[in-house]
Amino acid sequence: MASEDTSTHDSGPSVGSSKEAAAALTKRRRNPMLALTAVISLAVGAGLGYAIAHSSRSTSASTPGSAPIIAGVSKKTVCKLVSGAMQQQLSIREASPMAEGKGGASCYLMMTEDGAADPAGFVVAFYPTTASLQQTVDGTDVIPEKAEPLLIEERAAARQVLYGDAWKAQLTVDVGGGATLYVERFGPKDSLSERELRRSVDDLAASILKGKKA
Repeated sequence: MASEDTSTHDSGPSVGSSKEAAAALTKRRRNPMLALTAVISLAVGAGLGYAIAHSSRSTSASTPGSAPIIAGVSKKTVCKLVSGAMQQQLSIREASPMAEGKGGASCYLMMTEDGAADPAGFVVAFYPTTASLQQTVDGTDVIPEKAEPLLIEERAAARQVLYGDAWKAQLTVDVGGGATLYVERFGPKDSLSERELRRSVDDLAASILKGKKA
């Protein structure tokens, strides 16, 4: 995976070089994006999220084993999940792809300059299996809110907000076939309201899913 091409994607900001991606990964490890709560969110999304969909008689909502709406995402293509127009709308300065184990891939979307004291931006990741998501478990020194089950474009999902030196909203979405879309918004403490945090991940995930439907 490490030898994969990291050439620029077709639209939006260019993907950083291997050196830049490594620097982004270092920053990501200092401020872990994929925390233990991501796995909790996955479980809640697959269970309670589907229960909500079932109780509301939504026949098109995602169910375990349903055909995947997203598949075949790699380090080379993961940043393309967020369209160039959406990256511009979000004021993304740099998009750095990273390979995860077991076929997973993530894109670190920075809204602040490289080396900023208080980084802000998004993480968008794709995990083809539950195992590929679970291996990203990374403890963080934060106070998490209870995960909230919801539907994103009729897909079972779960959202959680974490509070610490950085505030984060993390969203997992069941995209079918055992695969998971993960979207996170992070920024300095108090830089965004709780409502803005929640809405930002919901809107970005919905945009990605709408793009795949199209």
